[in-house]
Formats: sequence, C-alpha cells, structure tokens
Amino acid sequence: MRNDRTSILLIGSGRLARHLKHWNSLLKTPNTLLTWNRSEPTDLLNKHLVCAQLIWLCVSDSAIIPFYEQHLTATKSSVVHFSGALNDARLISAHPLMSFPEPLFADPVYENIHFSVTGVINIDQVLPGFENSFSVLPAEHKAFYHALCVVSGNFPQLLWTETFSKFQDLQIPEKAFDTYIRQITENFIQLKQAALTGPLMRKDFSTIEKNQASLVGSNLENIYKTFAQTFTKESSI
Repeated sequence: MRNDRTSILLIGSGRLARHLKHWNSLLKTPNTLLTWNRSEPTDLLNKHLVCAQLIWLCVSDSAIIPFYEQHLTATKSSVVHFSGALNDARLISAHPLMSFPEPLFADPVYENIHFSVTGVINIDQVLPGFENSFSVLPAEHKAFYHALCVVSGNFPQLLWTETFSKFQDLQIPEKAFDTYIRQITENFIQLKQAALTGPLMRKDFSTIEKNQASLVGSNLENIYKTFAQTFTKESSI
C-alpha cells in the first residue's frame, strides 16, 4: 500500500471523468483529486495547477491540444490524456480499452480494464495506485491501434442496429434478438475464431447468393457482399 497520496487535477466533466473520479475512490489509497471543468472560472484552474503533481486531461480529442496550449504549457506536472488516437510528444497517453456509458460500472469491472500507455513505461507513472494490466504502445502504432478499437467496438453495433430493425419488421421479439446477440458474443469470448459459423465459414456459395439477393436495395447489400468477398477467400480465417 502506498504511504503517500498523489495530488491529481482531473480536468473535464464527461463520462470518462465521472468514471475516473469513482475509480480513484476505489483504490486502496485514493489519490487526492482536484477537479475542474470549463463551466468554472479560470482562476480556480490556475489555483489547482499550483498544487497538482499530475494532470488528467479528460476532454474531447479535438480539444486536447488547444486546451493544453492555452492553459498547460507552463506546468511542470505531467499531463495525461486518454485518447486512443491522438499522439503528441508533449503529453502522455493512457487509453482504457473500454467503452464508458453514462452509468457507472459495478465496482469489480474497473480492475479488469486494460490500458495502453504511450510516453511512459509503467502505468503507475500516470495512474498512481491503479493495478490494472497495461501495454506500452509505441507512438507510431497508435493510429492502427485506434482503428482496431473503432472496428471492434462500433462496427458490430452498427450492424446490430441495422439488423434489429429488420428483425422487428419480421415481428421477431426483441428478447429473442437480445438472447441471440448475447450468446454469439459469449461464444466469441470463450472460443474466439472457433465460434464462427455460417455460410461464409463453410463457403456455402449457394446460400451466400440467396442471402445477397434478399438484401438488394437495403443498407446491408454492400456490407454482405464485401464480407463475402473478403472472408470466403482461400487466405481467410
């Protein structure tokens, strides 16, 4: 257990800021957390900057560099942002591999969240007292890493949103769809590539052609065609 507490200034009031504030309270020895957001006077920000040993900058990606250049260039404290895509040698990044909703998670969830850090070699340098797993991510790999986050974290949901409405048109109950999505997700978590099924994996071209014909004119037509062309190749999974 740490004997000292790090004084951290958390800047921002969005979802991640709220989660980090709660997360810090769960530590064996919580850090001393100062907070500021853009609805508060700049004088308070400057007062906090004098005391802060570390700065957590929880603002939107597009605002990180402008805010840093306007308010933080003179600070001697390390400035940490949490963007998966942005890289700037003047700042440290610690990206949590997680999607943060409005509600807080159940407490045990937080300890299992993985971080990718750039600009340091140890998570304790930017998140004192956090015992989460972490990877050191080279700056030149950040764009690729973030692209993978976007694809894995958003593309399935876009597909599910589109297919959900089509299932509703067929009067398939919402509960049935939810059960299906929940189970295929759990199958992948447990089995990874071995969980994949369906005509693309079997290279069942007759069924694939019928599927594609049924989707003509819908938003899913080109998506299905692209998936079929990509994942039925001999070199595919």
